[in-house]
Amino acid sequence: MKTSLAARRRVWRIPGLNGQVLLFLCHSLLFHIALLGIADILLNFYLVSIGYDTATISLLQSLPRLSGFLIGLPIGLVANRVGNRRLIVLSTAGIALSVAATALTQSLLVIALSRFFWGACFGANQVVKSPYMVTLTQRSEHTAQFSWHNLVSMVSVAAGSALGGALPIVMSGTLSIAAVGALRPEQMPLAYRASILCAALILLLSAMPLLLLKPGPEGDKRKSAILGFGRSVPWRRVLRLAFPLFVFGISGGWTFPFFNLIFRDLFGISDSVIGGVIGLGWLFMGLLPLLNPFWENRLGRAGALTALMLASAVAFVGFSLSQALWIAVVFYVMAIGIRNTMQPLFQPLLMASLDAEYHNIASSMGLALWNMGWFVSALTFGWLQAAVGVRVIMLLAAGFVVLNGFAIHLTAPRRSTNEGG
Repeated sequence: MKTSLAARRRVWRIPGLNGQVLLFLCHSLLFHIALLGIADILLNFYLVSIGYDTATISLLQSLPRLSGFLIGLPIGLVANRVGNRRLIVLSTAGIALSVAATALTQSLLVIALSRFFWGACFGANQVVKSPYMVTLTQRSEHTAQFSWHNLVSMVSVAAGSALGGALPIVMSGTLSIAAVGALRPEQMPLAYRASILCAALILLLSAMPLLLLKPGPEGDKRKSAILGFGRSVPWRRVLRLAFPLFVFGISGGWTFPFFNLIFRDLFGISDSVIGGVIGLGWLFMGLLPLLNPFWENRLGRAGALTALMLASAVAFVGFSLSQALWIAVVFYVMAIGIRNTMQPLFQPLLMASLDAEYHNIASSMGLALWNMGWFVSALTFGWLQAAVGVRVIMLLAAGFVVLNGFAIHLTAPRRSTNEGG
């Protein structure tokens, strides 16, 4: 009887989900609401409100990617010794402190240092998340697990973006902030500062579910595959497999840090409306990857990624050419939604292409390359905006999304190109 009940539970269990995964999803829910939702949507507006121009903001947006690049490989080498879960908790706390520090000052030097520290902590956080996540389910469930995680993450960012657009209005009323000149109360630095501090508090709370996590069902297997400093690493193979993330970072650095400013400049809409638009994009970034298992079964992971990147590039071209707001929003949602199918498909592809002992190294290499690409493109955004305008920048981003798809096709192992798993 017990055997029969256990078999029924296995039949009805949703692939990619279990108790440990649900706890991790609780962490991701709060983490993404706070960091990539509230804090991300408000940072540029806060910097504008205290007097910084686009060129300076581009520099500040590029610093986290520089520190993420510098921390990537060292973290990959020591992560197994520190412990992935412990490193996620510590880095989350570090991100919360850096977000708070950014909001508590108007000094360019202090903001720059806090952004650099933010990138180092975020880099450490991202290096170990994928290797840790694959220990929570069986290999056959990894694509489904990453798709569920992506859904929760992106829906959380969508909610956080909408909340970030509305929170300064709430704070300006709560703190009785008055308008000054052309700035409305919700556009004053204090309103942004209080809202960003709320995000820092939520980030700290997001570490709580991680403390309840236990080693996953494959944890013992990974403990027997810990990489020592004396072991040889197939660096050329790791670099080749992770290279598409460099191209992925370039298209990301030209777009995601600046979408709020792009919509404000092109269409003159309010911060709260921008928050809703950005949130809608993140919502589709969560929903579209739910089809990843279908595309994987039809085309294989690498084949699906190549086709999807081409479709995303077409949408970026449409966004660049759009003159009406509603058309721009449609193409924006399609462009970033389809582009975001990359991570839930590529991370399992990368992990499956290497032995478990090299997972942290591959993850850190991928993050370093992604940060390098993002750093270069974000750093050049201000100059390119002045030289050619944001519409041409979107065309450049489309070109690199195409290159991203071809890079995956050329670098993926043949069996991963032809097979779903």
